[in-house]
Amino acid sequence: MSGAISVKILFLAADPSDASRLRLGQEFRDIKERLRIAKAPEKYQLEQRESVRVGDITQAIFDFEPIIIHFSGHGTSQGELCFENEVGKFQPVKPDALAAMFELFARHVNCVVLNACHSEIQAKAIAQHIPFVIGMNDAIGDKAAIAFAVGFYKALAANRSIEDAYKFGCVEIQLQGIPEHLKPVIYVKKDLIPASKPKAERAIPNPFIPQHGRVEDSQLFFGREREMQRVFEVLNSGSSVALIGEEGMGKSSLLWAICQQAKNRLQPLRQPVFLDLNYIDNEEDFYSALCHEVGIAECTGYMLTRNLKAHKNKVLLALDNVGKMTWQGFTRGVRDKLRGLAEGSNAPLKLILAATEPLNDLFNDSHDQGKTSPLAGICQEEHIQPWDETTMRAFIANRLAGTSVSFTEEEIVQLVQESSGHPRKLMQLCYRTYARYVEEVQ
Repeated sequence: MSGAISVKILFLAADPSDASRLRLGQEFRDIKERLRIAKAPEKYQLEQRESVRVGDITQAIFDFEPIIIHFSGHGTSQGELCFENEVGKFQPVKPDALAAMFELFARHVNCVVLNACHSEIQAKAIAQHIPFVIGMNDAIGDKAAIAFAVGFYKALAANRSIEDAYKFGCVEIQLQGIPEHLKPVIYVKKDLIPASKPKAERAIPNPFIPQHGRVEDSQLFFGREREMQRVFEVLNSGSSVALIGEEGMGKSSLLWAICQQAKNRLQPLRQPVFLDLNYIDNEEDFYSALCHEVGIAECTGYMLTRNLKAHKNKVLLALDNVGKMTWQGFTRGVRDKLRGLAEGSNAPLKLILAATEPLNDLFNDSHDQGKTSPLAGICQEEHIQPWDETTMRAFIANRLAGTSVSFTEEEIVQLVQESSGHPRKLMQLCYRTYARYVEEVQ
């Protein structure tokens, strides 16, 4: 797993509403955390797809082109994996069907992890086409499944081989005192493993990454200094902020960068706390995550207010994907609570939110009986606009600096026109253009 090319991991989760509930969100968060604290975190790209339907599987693989695919969910005693149908109900898929699908992706996928009950049958079938496949030879509990995932990715992040990582996953179950460490099994097809590394791994690393998700490497963050300056001006004046912009405009990256720079630019100083609501299932999970990140005892209601006020540091709470608060499991109450905590110049919390639409439009329940959104009432909105041509050209030049590749003027004009200033689109288009240069060299 060594080399400069980023290892892409696709996490597929399915938890049908008519099946027993699983802690899939916790498993994903634990995997993400293990990769984040790795010696070389930029080496890994982790992408999540939730509530996966059968028709979503191939599209997710086409979109992300992963090296490792991790499925977390249910399996039947007949070896079927359980996905969701159009209404979120149970839809099993037989082993031969998934094996046939993976045969078509055999050139790109190196490892498949099936963290689901009775998935050994599926693993055997898929292993005809994929070098490394891990499954479970029996029903496996939530705690054991999560422990295996933690041990596996902890070892992988430490540059251990997939076979070693599998062993560490089994040992992690033992270390947790769970008597299920013999349930994970691995199938290795030596004849499917290349004798030497593919050419793509020896190529100059593509500088146009990540193609999806937020930029967490400060050296790769680009093009939003004016917006950041305005945000800190608002925060330093005592108000909270909402970053508003369409999907892929760079809100998450900006939100992350603001947290990283808060210690140098926020006056008075506050403890930055970053929560991505995509990984939080409901209000209970939200309060638990908030208390954990702040460093106070888990609590809600008045005790939360009291503990935050008594905490040694006031908090800058950054909430990414705040639209998740419109989903089932969240009520207006949590937004009212956040407003109460953030009101006033000496408030224990100040908020910086990222959303795809204005807060008054996002929270439709705010309009009942003429009410306004509690969050809109305390947040000044900063609208994140597409990049202009000057910024796009500067971005391309910045990423190409230090490589031996130069895009032609014709290519740059085409990239500018096709992306329309959309940062994510520009990143993806540049990635493909750069890849063509690498293929020509090979």
